[in-house]
Formats: sequence, C-alpha cells, structure tokens
Amino acid sequence: MATLNRMEQQQTPPPTPEDATQATAEQRELQEQLDRQNEDPDAPARFQSRRQIADET
Repeated sequence: MATLNRMEQQQTPPPTPEDATQATAEQRELQEQLDRQNEDPDAPARFQSRRQIADET
C-alpha cells in the first residue's frame, strides 16, 4: 500500500502557486535585456520596416 501511495504522489504534480504565473518586475527587466542583447542602436535603417527600405535588387 505504501508503494502505491508514492506512485500516486509522483503522478500528481504539485499545485502551481498563484503568484508563480506572473513575472516579477526584475524578471521582466532581465527578459527585456535578453531580448535586446543583439540589437545595434547605430544600425542603419534601424527604425524602418522592411517595406520602407529600398529594394536593391
């Protein structure tokens, strides 16, 4: 019986804490930094979409 109880516990995931579904301000800031780590602020046409850039072909 004790073995069956352990198996049941392993199959049932622990409940998700209510606050675990929301990102903290620190997590949002870190994610923003990670999202922008490869951007070049001095890149030409940085603020233009692909439709605004001349077709060079």
